[in-house]
Amino acid sequence: MSVVITGIGAVTPAGTGIDPLWDSARAGIPQVAAIDRFDASGYATSAAGQADFDAGAELPSRFVKRTDRFTHLSVHAVRQALADARVTVGEEVPAERTGVMVGNILGGWEFAERELRHLWTEGPRAVSPYQATAWFPAAPQGNICIEQGIKGPARTFVAERASGAYALIGGAEALLRDRADVVIAGGVEAPLSPYGWLCMETSGLGAKSRGSLGPHELYRPFDAGHGGSVFGEGAVFLVMERREHAERRGARILGELAGWGVSTDGYMPYYTVEPTGQVLGRAMRTATERAGIRGGDIGAVFAHGSGVPFEDVTEGYALHEAFGSATARQLPVTAPKSGFGHLLGAAAPADAALALRAMRDGVLPPTVNLDHRAPGIDLDLVAGQARPAAGCEHTLVVSRGLGGVNACLLLRR
Repeated sequence: MSVVITGIGAVTPAGTGIDPLWDSARAGIPQVAAIDRFDASGYATSAAGQADFDAGAELPSRFVKRTDRFTHLSVHAVRQALADARVTVGEEVPAERTGVMVGNILGGWEFAERELRHLWTEGPRAVSPYQATAWFPAAPQGNICIEQGIKGPARTFVAERASGAYALIGGAEALLRDRADVVIAGGVEAPLSPYGWLCMETSGLGAKSRGSLGPHELYRPFDAGHGGSVFGEGAVFLVMERREHAERRGARILGELAGWGVSTDGYMPYYTVEPTGQVLGRAMRTATERAGIRGGDIGAVFAHGSGVPFEDVTEGYALHEAFGSATARQLPVTAPKSGFGHLLGAAAPADAALALRAMRDGVLPPTVNLDHRAPGIDLDLVAGQARPAAGCEHTLVVSRGLGGVNACLLLRR
């Protein structure tokens, strides 16, 4: 029994849909720019990946009024994913056999901040009655279910930057346990509000603005000038099914989620990760073994590539730990998210979607802003321009978060 992907929906800084995201990543076109959503001049990082999405043009006004931007992005991405998979809930699949899994970190702070401002300036009666339901991380899950009429299993995963990977794993496990026939799984983040951005800054994971670099040059995974992530907003969702279900309804199969592995560093200080890469390496190895392949069978690695120096170095250590140094040095490694921003809860689903396209087209997108390899990075890094990858059958997607949360996905063409 296997789990396949039959649809993709995306709203990202590259545009709406998977095509603009793939085209931008393959060409290495930077989408990170100076923040214009609010005055970010006082922040250490004033650059981000911003999605050009007008909720008012795509969603009912009453819905937009009572929900946050992260719900808007999610609902629209899910609509696209279902359309791409040619699935209508209640027709091709019963509502009770359809599930939703969402990865998210911050919740809906744009809405919450506005209402807190109303509380401060006008008093409690000025606060929206939707405050309680608009901001919390599970809000997209609930609103997706309401809009699509879904009545099957639904969960929200909050596991820092690995949240989206956990959502995909949760979706696969729900399918394999026969709890659903179709699961819409992915992630979302909308961190571009004054307080949300402050949380990103105080995490210590963000790249600080530097006078010598433009906004689009700040995010530099594995580069000697790496200094942290530049974050972005977006939503990416995949439609997942058991292979036999997809084949029975004649669906177009985009690829297979063939394996996954999770582990937790449990390392102090909390904001760092286990320094040898052994625990992350175990998650990589578990994902590969579950897919029934060896490290040498992997055609590409979509790295977590946070640009945080100790995370970049230990990610390299983990690949050596998981597959042996001889194999690890031969694996093409890329982190195209440096072009459009680290999408936090949506980061792993975005990488999974790009990995499926990369295997289909036989091309690996480059890591944007990788000019000079950082010391201690002993990997075959894809930099500069896209690299041919004909015959790539398996891709490893790496995701990790604060507190040493590790989740790895093994995708098969």
